[in-house]
Amino acid sequence: MMKYIYIFLLLFFGIGRLHAQPEMDQKRLAEFQKLTQQRVNDLQLYISLIADKSLSIEQREQAVELAVSLFEKDYMVNGKRRTPYVQVSRRNGTISSVPVRIYFKNLMNVKFDKVEITYYDAAVVSEFEKGTDGNYHATATYYQQFKGMDKKGNLLYGSRDRKDIRVTAQSAAVYAQAGKEDLKIFFGDITVRDTVPIPGF
Repeated sequence: MMKYIYIFLLLFFGIGRLHAQPEMDQKRLAEFQKLTQQRVNDLQLYISLIADKSLSIEQREQAVELAVSLFEKDYMVNGKRRTPYVQVSRRNGTISSVPVRIYFKNLMNVKFDKVEITYYDAAVVSEFEKGTDGNYHATATYYQQFKGMDKKGNLLYGSRDRKDIRVTAQSAAVYAQAGKEDLKIFFGDITVRDTVPIPGF
């Protein structure tokens, strides 16, 4: 009987160690900070491609899928399943929250004849800090300029938005047998920090 108890405890604590979130040193966290910066750059590129009406539908839909792949899956909040959202500043001055996939799909179908999305400053990523959930968290801030124009190139609506992305780094036992751990980075909600309208005609 004691033999079986010993085996059970050995398996239990062994599995616990395998799935425990490792303590990451500052050098490793700095590497993930740089990786997050690259992921933000990728997201900015995908958003620009999705909005570019000169590209084919197939190219823009591929950019949608690539953009969505950067975000975490649905998760539970107060017993309800929800998906990460993107806040959008509207022409009437309001801000609304849209699930990520719907946001990218809507971006493909905006009613302006031409849409131009650029980035007027370099994105910034905060240091990763370990949260109470055992994961590491950071915030990435980027600066997006949106212009919606008519066929003649006249500006109908424009804004400059400063947006924050919630970033989570989750542990993945990639080389568990070698005693090494790695992190997977996922984007969460994107919120508008502030928005400045660009006057049209």
